Amino acid sequence: MGNSIRCCLACVLPCGALDLIRIVHLNGHIEEITRTVTAGEILQANPNHVLTKPTSRGHILIISSHSQLQRGGIYFLIPECSLPAENRNNSVRRKRSFKMSKKRNNNNDDALDSGHRCLAIDDVLEMKRCCRRDRRKGGGVWRPHLTSISED
Repeated sequence: MGNSIRCCLACVLPCGALDLIRIVHLNGHIEEITRTVTAGEILQANPNHVLTKPTSRGHILIISSHSQLQRGGIYFLIPECSLPAENRNNSVRRKRSFKMSKKRNNNNDDALDSGHRCLAIDDVLEMKRCCRRDRRKGGGVWRPHLTSISED
């Protein structure tokens, strides 16, 4: 089922749109990558920058440095100094915790994998918190205004 949807989308979309990772730089340059790559590799090549995903909710979703970029995805590379203060602090904390976990593990593959899982779980929990907050804003149950209904 998934392959058939992918084939249909490949017919509609421009050639190879699902096989590329696109990174949009601040100056408008679009970097297209065909191989699998992690966010850490991109961030090493561009120090003092962060990778973000486009969201429709208006907030900035920062990609952690250990996560693998998905083919067909579009990512934005923005300077760290242009982030709001709260997002900047979160990204600095993530980088520090990732570096500390690397030092603690001393290149032990099993321990490194568990460190990746912990960071990924933190990202998922953060996204869930945002979703819950958005649901609460929506208001309550619909109730009709009985004063506007006239009985004759």
